[in-house]
Amino acid sequence: MHALLAERRCYLNETSYRFPVSDYESLMHYADTQLKQEHIGLLFGQSLKAQNWGLLGHVALVSQNLEKALQHAQRLNSLVRNIGRIELRKVQQQCQLSWHARSPIRHYMVDELFSSWLSFANHCCQQNAELALEKVTLTRPIPSTASVHIYQHTFNCPIEFGAKSNSLIFNEKLLNSRLHSPNPELEQLLLSQAGDLTPYADHINELNAFIACQFPVIPSVEQAALQLGLKKRSLQRYLTGQQLSFTKLIDQQRKQHAKRMLLQGYSVLEISNKLGFSEQSALQRAFKRWYDTTPKKFLNEHMF
Repeated sequence: MHALLAERRCYLNETSYRFPVSDYESLMHYADTQLKQEHIGLLFGQSLKAQNWGLLGHVALVSQNLEKALQHAQRLNSLVRNIGRIELRKVQQQCQLSWHARSPIRHYMVDELFSSWLSFANHCCQQNAELALEKVTLTRPIPSTASVHIYQHTFNCPIEFGAKSNSLIFNEKLLNSRLHSPNPELEQLLLSQAGDLTPYADHINELNAFIACQFPVIPSVEQAALQLGLKKRSLQRYLTGQQLSFTKLIDQQRKQHAKRMLLQGYSVLEISNKLGFSEQSALQRAFKRWYDTTPKKFLNEHMF
C-alpha cells in the first residue's frame, strides 16, 4: 500500500491533506484484488461513523431531522471531499438523492458514499424500522452474483446496475425522520464555524495533491483548472488573491518533496528525475535557493 501511495504516503497522518481520488481508487482496487471483494466500498462505508466526516459529520449529528442533515451535506460536502456534487430532487412523494462525480471514477467511491449515508440514517434516526429505500440505481456494470447478494443485503431494495445516475430513491416522508440528538444551538455554532471556510478552502490542498500526483510531469495551469472544475482565469484570480501563483505552488511542492526524499535516502539524481527537473544541476540550484545550502551539507546536518 505504501508503494501505491509512493511519496505521498508521508501525508497519511496529516488530517488536512487531501489525497487525489486516484490514490483512493488504487487502494480500493488493491483491496478488491487481494480480498476478491469488488464490493469492498460497501463494507468500508458501513464501518464509517459520522465523525469521520469532520465538521460536516458533527453538524449532521446535531441536526433536527434527516432532511436538515442532507441540506448540510449539500452545502458542506466539499469539506469532506471535493470531487462531486450531491443533488436532492423531490417528485410528488418520492425523493431521489444523487451523487454526480466531477470526472470519471470507478464504483468504489459511490459504494462507500451510499452505504455510509444509509448507515448514518439507520444509526442516527429515532425510527430505524421506517428507513426503507424504494430503489437504488448505480452506473457501475452488474457485478458477480456473490457481490449482487451483498448489494441487495446492504440496500434491501431493488437495484438497477448500469443506470444513468447513482441515486437512492425513497419516500419523501423519510426526510422528516428525527435524529437522536438534535441540538439547534450547537448546530448554529458549528455552521458558523463552517461559514468561516470559504468555498475555496480546499483548493490549495487539492492543487498540491494534483501537482504531487503528476510528478515527474509538470502540469500546466490549464490542467489544474480543469481538475478543480474552474476556468483558467478564475483559478489565476483565486491564486492571486491568496498571494500565490501556480508556478509558486509547483516550487513549494518540489521543495517539500526534495527535502523528504533526501532524508529518505534518495540520491540527488533520483530526486531530480522524480520531480521533473531538466538536469541534476537544476535541482542543486533550486535546493540552494530553498535551504541556503547544498543537498550534501543539508543531509550531513540532519542525519543523526
